[in-house]
Amino acid sequence: MIDVEERLRSELHRLVPVDSRRDWAQVVQSAGLARERAHRRWATGAAVIAAAAGLAISTPLGAALVRSIDDFSAWLTGQPGTPASDSEQQAFENANARSWLGFPKGTQLRHLISTEADDTTIELLGFRSGSSALCLRLKVTGNSRWSAQECAPLAELRREGGPARPVIVDQPVGKSDKVAWYGINRVRASNLQITAGIVTDDVRSVVLEDDAGRHEVDTSANAFLYVADQPEIGQRVKRIWARTDTGLTSIPFVPTPFGFGGGSTALPAPAAPAVEREVKSGRIGWLEQHEARGDPLDTLPKGVLPGANITGRNVLYGRVLTPDADRPARMALTLNAHRPGGPAAGLCTWFVIRGGAGGGCSPYPAVFERTLIPSSLSGGGAGAFVTVSGVASDDVARLEALLADGQRAAVPFKDNTFIVDLPRANLPARLIAYDRAGRVIHVSEPYRDFASRSGPALGRARSLIRVSGADGASGELLVSPSTDGGECMYVKHFVDRRHAGVGVSCSGRTWTGPAIQLSTQFQPPRFVSGRVRSDVQKLRIRFADGSATTLTPTRGYILWAAPREHLDAATGAVGAEGLNANGRVVARRSLRPPKK
Repeated sequence: MIDVEERLRSELHRLVPVDSRRDWAQVVQSAGLARERAHRRWATGAAVIAAAAGLAISTPLGAALVRSIDDFSAWLTGQPGTPASDSEQQAFENANARSWLGFPKGTQLRHLISTEADDTTIELLGFRSGSSALCLRLKVTGNSRWSAQECAPLAELRREGGPARPVIVDQPVGKSDKVAWYGINRVRASNLQITAGIVTDDVRSVVLEDDAGRHEVDTSANAFLYVADQPEIGQRVKRIWARTDTGLTSIPFVPTPFGFGGGSTALPAPAAPAVEREVKSGRIGWLEQHEARGDPLDTLPKGVLPGANITGRNVLYGRVLTPDADRPARMALTLNAHRPGGPAAGLCTWFVIRGGAGGGCSPYPAVFERTLIPSSLSGGGAGAFVTVSGVASDDVARLEALLADGQRAAVPFKDNTFIVDLPRANLPARLIAYDRAGRVIHVSEPYRDFASRSGPALGRARSLIRVSGADGASGELLVSPSTDGGECMYVKHFVDRRHAGVGVSCSGRTWTGPAIQLSTQFQPPRFVSGRVRSDVQKLRIRFADGSATTLTPTRGYILWAAPREHLDAATGAVGAEGLNANGRVVARRSLRPPKK
C-alpha cells in the first residue's frame, strides 16, 4: 500500500540526463555506481529548496531602491518579527553546528506567527541565510508533530511578482481517517495542510482559495500563515491574493502537485535568444589537471552518495565545490576512467544537500557535445521553488536564468558548477550561457515543473494485461481515469528484488503524437509497454536475429515480457511495427539504444 502524502515528503531529483550510448554502462561501472533500479517511482517529494544568489542590499541607496519596487525591506534590509527564544536559538545553532552543511555562523532565528488548530500549535519562524536566501521554518507540536523548512532566494524579492511570495504551500502534517484510491495508490488525507509565505510592509491580509472555499488570514511580521484543518484528499490552494489599502492584488502562483499531476502552469516557455557564437564541444581544464579547487572528496560524510564509490581506482580526480557560500549545498564532481590508469572517460556530478544527494554520470568530454551545461532539476513537494544544479564547460563565463515572464536572474557560478532556485510559478525557464566576451553561446531547453497537467483522477485502477517472462520476471499493465478526461497507464515490472518498479503516464482525451508510443525496461529489452493508435490492430516486435512476434493490443495497450531466448544482444528486441487491419505497416519504432 502506497501513501502518496508520505512520499511527498521525500526528495525528488531529476538526475543528469542519462547518455544511452554504448560506453555508458562502462562509465557507470567504472565510477563504482550501484546499478540503478530500472523504474520510475510514483510521486514526487518534498525537497529542501535553498537559496539562489543575489547581492545583499546594505546601503541606504540600496534600501531605497528595494522599497521603491515591492517594499520587502523588512526581509532585505531589516529583521521581521521578534527574536526566537534563547532555547530555540541555541537548539538551532547546535543543529547547525552538528551538520557538515550548515547555514552561515551568526544566523539569527526570528519568531513570526503562532496559531492553534486540532489541538496542535503551529509556529512560523524565519531567518536569513547570508546574503542569498530567506528561510521559513514550521514547528508543529501537540496532537500532530512536524517540522519543515523551505527557503527562497532573496533575488526573487527584487523581481516583480506582487506584494506576497508563497514559500511553503500545502505542507501535509499528520494523517486523518479519510482515504481514497487514485489509480494504484490508496491515499490518506493529512490532519493539517499548511501554507506560509512573506509579504511586503503594506499587505494587511492574504486571501487564499482552495477546494474548501476562500480564506482570509491576517499578516504578522511581514509573513502569513494559513492552516487547513482536516482537509479533504487532494485539497490544494489554487489562488492567492494580497490585500492592501488599495484592494486585492493577485499573486503569481501554481498549486503544488497532488500525486503525479496537476501542478504545472499553462505558461509558454520563454523564447530562446539567438546563439551568437557556436560551441560544439568543451572540457573542464582544472579537473583534468587535478587542481585543488574547492574541497577534497573526503569532505563528504560517509554514505552521502549511496551506491557511489567516489574514491575507487577508476576515479582519476574529484572535488567538492561551493557555487554559493551562503547556502547549505554543494556540487561534487569526479573524473573517471574505464580502467585504472586509463584516460578520462566519464564525468559524474552530484547535487548534495543535508540528508541526501542526486546525480549521475555521462561520457566525458562527449557530454559537452550535447549541452554546455549538463544539469538536473530537484524540488517539488511543498516548496514554491525548484533547484537547477549542474556543471558547465570552460567556454562558459556566466550564466543567467530567463523566466517565463521574461524577467532574468543571475545564476551563482563558480569552478564550473552552478546552483539556482527558480520560482515554480514562473516556469518554464531557460538558462543562458555567455562567454567571456558576453556572447550567448548556449541556451538550454525549458526547465518545466515536475508534474504534468494530467494526473490520476479519483478511482481505483483496473488490470488490463499480465505477462510472464524469463526466470520469474513478470509485468502488469493497469489503467484508470485521468484528471483531464483521458486515461492513466501504470506498468509494474518485476525481475528480482533489486530490479522492480512502476512506470506511470497519463494521456488526454484525444490522441497526439506517433501512432505507436512504447517504452522499454533494460537493454536488451526485458519489457516493452505502451499505447498504440486506434488504427493499429497488431504490433509486430522484431528481434536482432531476424525473427519476430506479433501482439494484439488490449484496448489500445501493449505489454510484452521477453522469454529466455530473447534476452541477449544477438536475439533481443530491436524494433516494433504497427499494422493496420489490412496488415500494412503504418508506423515503426526502434527499440535500440541511440547510436554513439
